[in-house]
This record gives sequence, C-alpha cells and structure tokens, in this order.
Amino acid sequence: MASEKGLDPQERLPHDGTCDACEPDEAQAAVKVCEDCGFCFCRPHADEHGRKYRAHRLGGFVPHSAATLPGQGGGGEHKQECDKLERKKCEEHGQELSLYCKKDEQIICVLCAVTGAHQHHHLITLDEAYEAMRVNRSEMKLCVQQEFEKVRQLVSEEERKAIHLVDLQEAVATAHVTEVLAEIHFHMEKLMTDMAEVKRQLGAFNDLALLKPEVIEQVAHLTYMARGEGVVVPKNPSLSESFWALYSTSKVSKERLFGGKMES
Repeated sequence: MASEKGLDPQERLPHDGTCDACEPDEAQAAVKVCEDCGFCFCRPHADEHGRKYRAHRLGGFVPHSAATLPGQGGGGEHKQECDKLERKKCEEHGQELSLYCKKDEQIICVLCAVTGAHQHHHLITLDEAYEAMRVNRSEMKLCVQQEFEKVRQLVSEEERKAIHLVDLQEAVATAHVTEVLAEIHFHMEKLMTDMAEVKRQLGAFNDLALLKPEVIEQVAHLTYMARGEGVVVPKNPSLSESFWALYSTSKVSKERLFGGKMES
C-alpha cells in the first residue's frame, strides 16, 4: 500500500504505483489519483471513489519513473524529491495537504485548520482518514452481506410456506377423490344388488314360462277368483308373483290348483 502509519506529514501517502484502497497483499496498479484528497486508486476503486465523492476530481496517475527528468538517475534521493513535488498543496495557503476535515469531507492544510474556514471542525490525519474509509467500506460490505442473508431467509421462508400450501391442497384433493370413489363404490354395490334381483325374477318368470299353457290359464283364473274372494293381488302382477301369492294365501286348496294335473 502507498500509505504508512507513523510517517511525517510530508512523507505520508507516497505514490508507489499501487492502489491505496486495495488490501495490502492484493494491491493493484494505480490508474487514477484524486486531486482533492491525494489518494491513488485502481480502476474499480476510482469509480467507487468518484460515485461517493462526486465533487472530487480524479486525474490520470503518472508513475514516478515517467516523471524522472532525462539525464537524472532513479536513485532514492531523486525519488523522494519527486514524491514531494507530486504532493498536492493548498490552493489558498500553499501549504501541503496533511489533514482531513470530517465535516466537509475535504483534505486541508494546517493553516486551513488554524485560520481558515475549517476552524473548530473535527480534523484527523490522512492516515486516519484512509483507515476510517477502509473500515467504513468493511462495515458497508458486512451490512450488505447481512441484508442479503435476510433476503435469502425471507425467500426460503416463502418457499417453505408455498410448499406447505401445495401439500395441503394435495391432501384436500386426495380426500375428495377418496370420498367420490367411496360413493361410486356404494352405487355400484346397489346396482349389483338390483341386477341380482332382476336376474332372480327373470329366472322365476322362465320357470313359469316352462309350465303347460293349461297351468298358466289356471293361474290367471285363480287370480280372478282370488280377487273376488278378497285376496290382495298386485295390479299387473308377473306370473311368478301371481302364482306364489295365490299358492300361499288363497283359500283355494293346493289340490284344487294342481288336481287336474295330478289326476292326469
């Protein structure tokens, strides 16, 4: 990183060609420098700084090697001189910018803090300002992660509710189908019973149909006689109903009913 704690005000934030906002072990090459606060940024952090501090001016970063004059070596003394020349100075007082006003979010010089418009404002060093911004960024990152976790939990809860609702609807539909099937089974059983009764009556009718015509005529005659004697016989009875009703309840004896047949 370009910034180091514990340095003199004139030697803070030397431009070593890396981004001041990146993590120390992952610092990327600087491509922009803020003309108002003096920090160097890589492309992503320059965009972030520009969005957060719209009034700040970002310019292209010039590496130290490119600022070396022809004929001059790249020794340490010359590099320090170039670093000092590249440091921004206060436009009002001509002093080096070494303090940060938290109220106005602006880098100022010592005279701005003592005699200028920033008197009695909350002032911190540039290193402290950088650390505060980095901590603030970490807090914002944590806050965003927490919000995403809340959203994820809400989505998970809504998904659980939706699945539970589908299960309830499926259970209700299954119960309704079971009820309908039971009703169908009941009607089928009743239909089978009715069909068995019809078959039984048809069998009795066939048995009577096999009798001799004389017997059928006698049944019809006895039906007429039974009604005359007060025996209840259904209207329009089948042969089987007429025969068995007369056979069991008529005052006419069984010998009279089958006498002719037995004598023959």
